[in-house]
Amino acid sequence: MGRKEHPFVCYYNKNLHFAELINGWLFRGSDRLTADDISDSDRRILTRKGRNRYKDRFRDLCKSIDGVVFRLLIGVEHQDHVHYAMPVRIMDYDSSSYSVQKDEISCRHTEAQDLKEDEFLSGFSRTDRLIPVVSLVLYCGARPWDGARRLHELLDLDRFPQELTEYVMDYRIHVLDICHTSDERLEEFPPDIRTMFLFIKYKDDPDTLMKKLSNAEDVCRDTCEAIVDMVGERRLKKVMPEEEGAKVCMCKAIDILIKDGEKRGELRGFERGTAQERKNTELQRKRAEKAEARIRELERMLKL
Repeated sequence: MGRKEHPFVCYYNKNLHFAELINGWLFRGSDRLTADDISDSDRRILTRKGRNRYKDRFRDLCKSIDGVVFRLLIGVEHQDHVHYAMPVRIMDYDSSSYSVQKDEISCRHTEAQDLKEDEFLSGFSRTDRLIPVVSLVLYCGARPWDGARRLHELLDLDRFPQELTEYVMDYRIHVLDICHTSDERLEEFPPDIRTMFLFIKYKDDPDTLMKKLSNAEDVCRDTCEAIVDMVGERRLKKVMPEEEGAKVCMCKAIDILIKDGEKRGELRGFERGTAQERKNTELQRKRAEKAEARIRELERMLKL
């Protein structure tokens, strides 16, 4: 995990924000989950690959969600560059997660000695079940995600018999390309997540950003801090309250951005004006020098 990802991972490691992210992504903005539904899960996945050989994997984030209808482990992979082998990477992560779960179940059966025949050989009973694993890639890059979104897109199937393609298992991944997701879709996320995503999407287009956030709701202080760290918008610090957990008025933030933009525009106008004045002065100086040179030439001719 690189340093650029730290603000993102630190922010979504908080159960409240993770719940808001999942509400916007899986439930299209419906308040299905709260912070109380989220619990930490082990980010580290350690699997044995043979004698004295182990494979160690870390996910950026991994949370457990316990609900009445479903229980999920959701890992969020943050990327600011396209990973062109992402389906293989996610497939490896998910497969390792299932392997760890299976091994834990087998260990419990070994201690209880409650399996017989085929179940004993499997280390897994007919009624055992694994927790579903869902992975989301949060992509914040400026250019569109042009990497594969499924395993088949990475395979050389052109020379493979078409009638046999259905027997080659596929694996689909989920990518949220923030900068190239429609504003209508981003509007479905809760206010804090929506504001953050809009800042990321329009960080290089301040005029559009201010229009999109003109009616923005107040956001949490740590959301504003995360935006400052992710986007580098240091001017937002002017509206951040001292109290932890306090709300930040985005209308005030937009006013600061607008006034700052106007000052910068005035400064650019002044600089352009000053540059033009310098250009005119230089032109006048050259004309004066030419005139003086002409006069000296005329005086020399008259003396002759």
